[in-house]
Amino acid sequence: MQQVEIPNCCQMEPLAPEHLLTKCEELVAADSNPGTDMYDVCLKQCIFEELGAIDGYEMHLEMLYPVMESFPVDYRQAVRLAIDECNGRLQHIQKHKPKRCQQCEEQCPMLGQQVERCLEAATYNNCPISRWRASTACNKVRRKVPFC
Repeated sequence: MQQVEIPNCCQMEPLAPEHLLTKCEELVAADSNPGTDMYDVCLKQCIFEELGAIDGYEMHLEMLYPVMESFPVDYRQAVRLAIDECNGRLQHIQKHKPKRCQQCEEQCPMLGQQVERCLEAATYNNCPISRWRASTACNKVRRKVPFC
């Protein structure tokens, strides 16, 4: 039960609007089979490129600020913190990434997936109380109580 519950302790909003997600699903499905790892990598890349947050291997995470304007104020602050944190962290990683690795990524760069994972983790860690599930397992996670 805890394995299923813990990732859902914070009620998070999708960054991409539904129409953009549908557009990217259709574009990516033309070159990759849905359900494959490559499909997921290319889908994330497409979403963040469409949002203007990445351009190939270049990041512009500040372009995500307008997306979060429709979120409630407390959640908006958590997302802003996540964007700022991930921008710094991923810029550092990209700066020190060997150039040869960029050519290793055959179909799509991994940057979109890295951005999504970072934003999800950082938003989860900054999740406001109003969006946190009130359960025993989630409360332990919030208090950083180790599971035995």
